Amino acid sequence: MAEPTLIQQALEAVSGLTVSASHAEEMQLLIKDLEEAKTTLFVRTAEAKPMLERCASAADALKAAVGGSGWNDAAETAFADFERAVSKLRNTILVRTQRAT
Repeated sequence: MAEPTLIQQALEAVSGLTVSASHAEEMQLLIKDLEEAKTTLFVRTAEAKPMLERCASAADALKAAVGGSGWNDAAETAFADFERAVSKLRNTILVRTQRAT
């Protein structure tokens, strides 16, 4: 069950980060999406692994970008990458759930 660990790794990387005020609400929603993804069966499939790795990698990159010098252009770019990664995971889970019902 290594895949949920990737979600936990992403959550640990972004939890407590200070993001710009314009992204604070979106960050909370992204964190919530990752929390909810942990309970889905999809995250335990081989198809999910690349998406989970992308989320974890993007979270680490965001943490590194924010940690060094606060919010700047690099952090803005890293946030956008993290947002896309989590959105792709969330949308895939939604599509899978709709197909299953």
